[in-house]
Amino acid sequence: MSDSTNMPTGPVATSDRIVFLDTLRGIAVMAIFIVNIKAMVMPFAYYMNPSLWTSELDQWIAIVQKFLIDDKWRTIFTALYGAGLAMMWERLDARDLGRGILFKRSAWLVVFGAIHLFGLWGGDILLIYGATGLLAVLFVRVGTVKLCIVAVVLLIIGTAWESLFSAGPVFDAELRAELKPMFWEPTEEGIKAEIARQNGPLVDRLANRIAEGRDFLLFSFLLGGMLPVTLGLMLGGMVLYRTGLLRGEWPLTKTVPLAIVLLGAAWSLDLMQVAALKAADYDFDVYSLNHWKAALDGFLGGFGYCCLVSAIVGASARQSALAAVGRMAFSNYIACTLIGTTLAVGHGFDLYAQVSLSSLMLVVVTTLIAMLVWSSAWLNRFRFGPLEWVWRSLLYGRRQPMRRGSIMV
Repeated sequence: MSDSTNMPTGPVATSDRIVFLDTLRGIAVMAIFIVNIKAMVMPFAYYMNPSLWTSELDQWIAIVQKFLIDDKWRTIFTALYGAGLAMMWERLDARDLGRGILFKRSAWLVVFGAIHLFGLWGGDILLIYGATGLLAVLFVRVGTVKLCIVAVVLLIIGTAWESLFSAGPVFDAELRAELKPMFWEPTEEGIKAEIARQNGPLVDRLANRIAEGRDFLLFSFLLGGMLPVTLGLMLGGMVLYRTGLLRGEWPLTKTVPLAIVLLGAAWSLDLMQVAALKAADYDFDVYSLNHWKAALDGFLGGFGYCCLVSAIVGASARQSALAAVGRMAFSNYIACTLIGTTLAVGHGFDLYAQVSLSSLMLVVVTTLIAMLVWSSAWLNRFRFGPLEWVWRSLLYGRRQPMRRGSIMV
């Protein structure tokens, strides 16, 4: 058969893709790299605390990132995974097929995510998406109104949970002394020790990543409230897909006012957080107590950006370089990790903890331009990105046709 859409459980053909979804996903994967590179090349505290950067320019860049990117585009990226599940379920349900392929999709993402988390970088999100996606699949048959209620309840519970967890160091001096150097104000000795770990033998680096990945899954995902928030966002993505926003179908009369109100509210919360931190000379306790504001500005800003992109692009969007980046989001996400970690570790450029944020932004700009070019060029010749092809081949249990014009057998 020459058209993969005739296969009951085959991947979506290019002609049947929702370009708005691909475009939004492309913007999200690029935006996330703009901030993630800080945690790849510098101690994690530099990701959290703008005052650590030594130059005024770098501090301003970090604050601008806080307003434009932090929390908001990760929110969108998470919601898009839920939207993808909803889109696949529509196709499966129309053919009276079960949810097995959806469970299998998330299960394989757990495998890829584990390799990424424990082998490449401790800031991985793919394993989290895969594990949470296994739960999200259980909700694809739930009605839209009930699904919306469950999503909101999960976000409220998860945000309260995360906020209480984040506030813990304020009320426990011993915990504060342990966590402050890790998340907010690293010591010189701590930075030297981390540089040594990054530049050590491969076996030692892998052991360190495994320990970091284990702690991340245990303390952030399971104990820290990340699971209900992630599930809530995925279910919210399903709702926004079903109601048309994540298909670019909402009218300008709805998306423009919502974008103005939601982004205005999100940026107001950002301003409150930055002002409070500056007034307290970037005290760790103030940061710890403000998590709920960061979470809320992420939800509001993510929703607002979806409305803004819908108003600009809409359902009439054509295939573009941004959409190509989104169609290859998996490959591009991993490529960004390889670029960032190669800059940092001993087998690469050995620059860990030795770069300015402004110089990192030059790397980012170069990478994003290359991403736009290579994604379009690749998809002009091939049906899928390289990792997307591997994922789909494993998912459907047969080697997928890679080159354009190849025949599905």
